[in-house]
Amino acid sequence: RNYTIGDVISRYQRMLGKNVLQPIGWDAFGLPAEGAAVKNNTAPAPWTYANIDYMKNQLKLLGFGYDWDREVATCKPDYYRWEQWFFTKLYEKGLVYKKTSAVNWCPNDQTVLANEQVIDGCCWRCDTKVERKEIPQWFIKITAYADQLLND
Repeated sequence: RNYTIGDVISRYQRMLGKNVLQPIGWDAFGLPAEGAAVKNNTAPAPWTYANIDYMKNQLKLLGFGYDWDREVATCKPDYYRWEQWFFTKLYEKGLVYKKTSAVNWCPNDQTVLANEQVIDGCCWRCDTKVERKEIPQWFIKITAYADQLLND
């Protein structure tokens, strides 16, 4: 992982007298966490929280300068409720839409993969041949604001 370089840069900026915001977050939802829990014969929530605690302890032992008061975890309701709220607001304003689109699909893991997770046509996790599959999914109407975003 790349925890060290961020810590070095943050420390350097603090040495220069700058205020530095260095929060930490755990992307703790999804198939990898669920799969690991099943493999270890436990429920996903306790497995995930135990791993967060373990990793947090490791980072503290290494002396990383994270602002632990600003720690977030994507699996906690106080985090994902804001994602749900934000999506609802986008939906109410007509800024999201649903359509069918092609995705990279791992038939073994039964999940969508980002292009970066496909290595030589195979799933990075299980080495199964990836298929192209059409599925319905949500999109954000960001292109309507492209010029404004570029000019701001």
